[in-house]
Amino acid sequence: MKILVINCGSSTIKFQLIDMENNNVIAKGRCDKIGYEDSNLIYKNMLNNKRIDERPIDMPDHKIGMKVLLETLQDKEIGVISNIEDISAIGHRIVAGGDIYSKATLIDEKVIQDILDLAEIAPLHNKGALMGINALREVASNIPNIAVFDTAFHQTIPDYNYLYAINRKYYEENKIRRYGAHGTSYAYIIKRLSELMNKPKDTINAIVCHIGSGASICAIKNGKSYDTSMGYTPLEGLVMETRCGDIDPAIILKIMKIENLSIEDMDDLLNKKSGRLGYTGIGDFRLMSEAARNGNEYAKTMRKIQANRTKKYIGAYMAELNHVDAIVFTGGIMENNYDEIEMVISNMEELGIELDEERNKALCRNEGLISKDSSKIKLYIIPTNEELEIAKQTMEVVKNNA
Repeated sequence: MKILVINCGSSTIKFQLIDMENNNVIAKGRCDKIGYEDSNLIYKNMLNNKRIDERPIDMPDHKIGMKVLLETLQDKEIGVISNIEDISAIGHRIVAGGDIYSKATLIDEKVIQDILDLAEIAPLHNKGALMGINALREVASNIPNIAVFDTAFHQTIPDYNYLYAINRKYYEENKIRRYGAHGTSYAYIIKRLSELMNKPKDTINAIVCHIGSGASICAIKNGKSYDTSMGYTPLEGLVMETRCGDIDPAIILKIMKIENLSIEDMDDLLNKKSGRLGYTGIGDFRLMSEAARNGNEYAKTMRKIQANRTKKYIGAYMAELNHVDAIVFTGGIMENNYDEIEMVISNMEELGIELDEERNKALCRNEGLISKDSSKIKLYIIPTNEELEIAKQTMEVVKNNA
């Protein structure tokens, strides 16, 4: 069985084709700048390493983008399948499934409408995903499409952690509550942690820090989501590339008055012009870290703000869980920057957290234990693999619907 995993945005299609017999990626790539004059294809055949580097291809919409993708997978020179029927199913990453979906599901007209209705919860993601779904239903109508929801993993969070202290009618009538995100990543991480610790998943309490351009933390109790930092939308919680994270709501009203902003303008400011980008003018973590090393005081301060926000959530979740078996670091920033882990975990020895700095440096970009042998709480770096988790959940839905 081969599963095509799609992560679709408003102008991009990221894809991996995974052979489920051995869980290996056999091809991957990206259709970039769809709808623009400089649209292009990036592709790599993982079996023979033949590749395409930013080949200009006219892709005015997602339908054409999907045709290009499927034709490339079948290409006699660089493809990995002989025909489209070799693809058993297509798994789509959907950020927001609200409280409707607690597991992956076969896509039909109702699911499509639900994803659209829930776009308010993930305004940057759900509509882009729908573009990909609708395009594939046109160009590959015989292949089943499966929706895998990031929010599904968090449907085990108790009401006292997902409800807000506002008039309850906004939950009862408008479903305003904490939904979280990155659930597919957390689902993969807890399974992998169970293997590394040689301990049943449902006996593990862990705090998982998924820190990339978007960032969140999840408190996992007995293998299930118990609390998470992202809220009704992915805006709440940690400092991110362009999102502010936690903020006093009165500040929003104040800025709207100062700048005479509309609701749409304020939404754009908080989601796209805040976070690292808003404070330093540099959103990309690599560039901001370089600026900090070169003496940029704003970048230095932002590194401290970001690390301390993460530290505070770890402390809060330790209090919630009481017993913590492990703290896991994943996502692009934590997987590739040992010094960010050092900043977050520094001065926490009294809490039973002892980082082995040499292990941490040596393990950068790899998987494994980074705590001292004497540490009461184990520390791990586990690179996430959301695509494999999507593929596995997709395969399960296909088998259940066979």
